[in-house]
Amino acid sequence: MLIGRDREIARLRGFLAACEDGPCALTIDGEAGIGKTALLDAAIADASGVCVLRVRCAEAESGLAYVGVADLLGEWAGTATAALPPPQRRALEIALLRTDPAGELV
Repeated sequence: MLIGRDREIARLRGFLAACEDGPCALTIDGEAGIGKTALLDAAIADASGVCVLRVRCAEAESGLAYVGVADLLGEWAGTATAALPPPQRRALEIALLRTDPAGELV
């Protein structure tokens, strides 16, 4: 339980409830250590019927290509790539370093 953060948690819960109608995106930005992850974790704990994919890259990783995509998909990467048409699947697998980019790219 977070003390003194009821307003922020209520806003996040409202956002997650609205996501039950379809895909949504949210950015929580702020200085390190102010409780962004704790707030989101508290709101997600009460959310039902919502699948949350999130990216939590460290500042040192921010310049690395596709690190956010890899973090976002995490354990869902196999499911996500399987649902894509072959050219998009190959591009995502190359970006995630799951296949060699050798060969002809169309």
